[in-house]
Formats: sequence, C-alpha cells, structure tokens
Amino acid sequence: MNLIKINDIKITMSLLLVKDAFDSFFLEEAEVVTFAKLVLNGKRNKNWYIEEETKLVRWGEVKHIFFEYIKGKQTPDIFKVSLKADDKTAEALLKDSGFYKKYMEAKPELHLQLRYEKRELYAVTGFYNSNFTLDKTLEHMWDEAVVKWLIKNKISVL
Repeated sequence: MNLIKINDIKITMSLLLVKDAFDSFFLEEAEVVTFAKLVLNGKRNKNWYIEEETKLVRWGEVKHIFFEYIKGKQTPDIFKVSLKADDKTAEALLKDSGFYKKYMEAKPELHLQLRYEKRELYAVTGFYNSNFTLDKTLEHMWDEAVVKWLIKNKISVL
C-alpha cells in the first residue's frame, strides 16, 4: 500500500469526473459528504439485467451521478472513490512496467482509492493476493506503476 499526495486537484478531478482516464476501473464504492452523505455501492444489481454482466459497475457508468452531487460552489467535506482494476485496465497501467506477466500469473487484486479530505487529495494503492507470500515485489511494482500512470496523465504527485 502506498499513500500518494496529489498536488493537482483540479486536473485530477477533471480526469476522474469529466474525462475517461478512470472509466475502465470497476467501482467498489464511492462516498461523498456535502450537505448530506451519498454512498454509491459498486455492486451490480443482478436482478436488473437480463444477462449477467460483471459483478461491479465501471466508474464510467456512474461518475456522472457523483459529479452531479458534488458540483457547485462548495467543495465536499470529504470523498473517497475506491476502484479496482480488471485485466484490461491492469494491462494498460502495467504494460511498460515489466509487471504485467507476473500479474497475469498471480492474478492479484489491484486497488486504487482517491481520497479527498481537509482540502487535500491522495491516491492510495491497494494490493490483495489470495496466495500468501513474503515477496512484496508485485505489490511494490503496482505502487510504482500507479505513480507512473498518474504522472503520465499530467498529475503532479509527491
């Protein structure tokens, strides 16, 4: 797990809410507190669909709801958006890292959370491997790949 301070809040929010940089990630949960708390659970309601699709919705499917809720003159008190990469998203982020082949062998869960609080924005990486190992190489590679991906998207980080 890595905590990454993001300097460019406006650029990042544009990428998150208006552009498509984060759209391919699955949404695990989004929570925002303005005048009231809004929680978006990313679990797809299987009764709503004729054919079963993925178990989680994609961020691109619901970001407009989140955006409508927070837009206005005041910034939210707090928000967090918890995302999860699928194989295609992982490939896009990891193709140049040398990590993708190892990722495909181990198939860990790759998480990314954006957290805004006290007028500061952070990205938090997460990694879950169902097989126990003391080797943290894959986890560190995910942390590095996220930082490189943020910088590639012109997001200044510390």
